Amino acid sequence: MGKQARDLLLISDLHLGSHLKPRLRGEYVHLAARIEESLPRFLDHYIREGGPWQLIVNGDFIDFWNIELVPEARQSQSEPRFKKIRGAELAVHRLHAALDAYPGVEDALVRFLSAGHGIVFVAGNHDAELLYPEVRKALASRLEEGIEREEPVDPDAVTRTGTARLDDLQPGRVTFVPWFLLEEGGAWIEHGHNFDAACATPAALSPTRRGRLVQSLAEVATRGFTNLVPEIDYDAPDRYTAMDYLRWAGARGFRFMIYVVLLYLRMIGRMLALWVRTGRVDKAGREEHRERLERVAKNAGLQMSALTAIETMAPPPSSATVGGVLSVTALDLVLTLTTVAAIVAGGIRALGGPLWAALPAGLLAGGLAMRGVGRRRKKRDVHEDMTRIAAEVGQVTGVPMVLMGHSHRGELVEHEGVVYGNSGCWLDGSHLVVRRAEGTRRLAKAELRVWRNGGVSIVRRVDVPEPAKQLPSALERPAVPTAPDAAA
Repeated sequence: MGKQARDLLLISDLHLGSHLKPRLRGEYVHLAARIEESLPRFLDHYIREGGPWQLIVNGDFIDFWNIELVPEARQSQSEPRFKKIRGAELAVHRLHAALDAYPGVEDALVRFLSAGHGIVFVAGNHDAELLYPEVRKALASRLEEGIEREEPVDPDAVTRTGTARLDDLQPGRVTFVPWFLLEEGGAWIEHGHNFDAACATPAALSPTRRGRLVQSLAEVATRGFTNLVPEIDYDAPDRYTAMDYLRWAGARGFRFMIYVVLLYLRMIGRMLALWVRTGRVDKAGREEHRERLERVAKNAGLQMSALTAIETMAPPPSSATVGGVLSVTALDLVLTLTTVAAIVAGGIRALGGPLWAALPAGLLAGGLAMRGVGRRRKKRDVHEDMTRIAAEVGQVTGVPMVLMGHSHRGELVEHEGVVYGNSGCWLDGSHLVVRRAEGTRRLAKAELRVWRNGGVSIVRRVDVPEPAKQLPSALERPAVPTAPDAAA
């Protein structure tokens, strides 16, 4: 381990910019103000504490899903009054809007870099736009602009995302990672949304089709439903059932319920269209994903079999099958109810039974069938799944510690010989600190901490086991330079 090996400071799920939409509720503004006040104090605290630190923003830094601001500008007299932009250009606009809304956060990140600490952004599901080279360049330029350096910085270097090893990260620099970070015998770090079927996309290392990012079903639901209904709770998609939605809409009156049903049907249509376009990944997308997977494996010092095994741990993206779309939208329950009800009622009528008996019998049979389907469906528990998968990832890669985010639940446990840490949601102040041992500089102690009321409290501390002397055959350190632009 080199002398530049740094202690790790992990935060995730800040969701900056979630309040930037025309339809707004008070808690969004409150959360934005709280982050603008507390995150600079948090970063300044760790600057004073020493380090040197490698700050890992482990996904969902910018909440592109919830930013609905769309620029409409007239470029010349000959053009129409409004010109909409899309793809990378729109993402860059939304990035600047988010950073402009948090000037204190931006200044604090610049101070953190100026103090000699490094910052790495791991792409999450809400900020997959970081996979656009233009977005990476814009973010790095804002944070690194004005920092005095002995050597000039290549402006195109920040668009590269080939880095997958912790020891490749440079102090005082901004780095971007499309999937994971690895320290051999130390830690595997990723956001974790790939293990959440509703938030995952097929062929993730080939993220664009025709210059635009492939969406997940969760993003379609957010943009096409929850963003259009400001009355709904911010975290409703993670905890509402179909009946919860019906009760919530029904309590607001018949007209509102009709509006919600129409939005729901339009959302389903968009999800089915997504499946038609990208559910079955095109041949070029699969090949591009495979090529980049090989480059990432080579750069990380892993055999392809290890990354392939980790990919198979994740469930197929919900957008990949019609069944996935039906399950996410609860349309499978609706179809079960209507189909069974129609068959039973039709059968009774065909046998000469009266209509007044056929309809109730059909609805009763349909309701029982729907209940049976609901009971057989496995309840979604992303946090529990990630705990289990973390142990499997550690065993495959030969690391004693796996660190993730995404679930919004801070966690630090030892499971099947592997330490699993989740940085939780920074809106609650949750974060992880990993210290290195003196001398060997290996990652030795992990702490789950909470930042609250201007101070830090330690929730849990775990000693990281020493790595096995003989690493699994999945690890194979290559004698090659870092592969650039592995997922640009």
